[in-house]
Order: sequence, then structure tokens, then C-alpha cells
Amino acid sequence: MMLGQTLKQLARTSDDSVAVELLPDLVLLGRAQAAAAAADVSLNQFVLGACRAFLDRGGEEEWAQLMGRLRDGAEPGVALVAIAVRRRLDAGACGCGGAGRDEGAAA
Repeated sequence: MMLGQTLKQLARTSDDSVAVELLPDLVLLGRAQAAAAAADVSLNQFVLGACRAFLDRGGEEEWAQLMGRLRDGAEPGVALVAIAVRRRLDAGACGCGGAGRDEGAAA
């Protein structure tokens, strides 16, 4: 799935099927589901917010990591979602922000 299609589907789909498809890592999926529930948003909204935050504020090293995964043949949507969600969860765990609905999650 291409990046633009990924973001559109996350924004348009009312159930969590798109986010579930994009998070094949079950541990990461479970962490994302718990964080979404704690923030009182759907999983799709949580993932979309994480992707938007990454696109807006991702660091140089994070972008290099994403480009490396894409160069190695990773699917763009899956690679972006994994990095963005992990980044958002890690920011929430350290108290650095990023776990709530403020980062681009559509209400």
C-alpha cells in the first residue's frame, strides 16, 4: 500500500481493519490498541495521528531508518506505520508527549 493510500484509508475507514492490516507485529498492535483506548480514540485515529506526527516532526535518523527499510523492499505503508506508531508509543512512555489525540487524529 502506498503512503497516500494508507493515510486516506486510515482517515476514511470507520472500523480498525486498516490499522490491523498495517500492524502485523502483534506486540506493537496490542500496545497501539491499549494506547488508543487510553486516549479515547479509535485505533485508526491513533495510527493516523502517529503517521501525521512522524511526517511533520520525524527526526533525521528516523527518516533514514524509514528510507533504509523502503530500500530493502518493505511495503511503504507498513514501514511508515511501524516506525510512526513505535515513535508515538515511545514518546508517551517517556512522558515526552505524543500519546494523546492532539497529533493529527481526526475526531
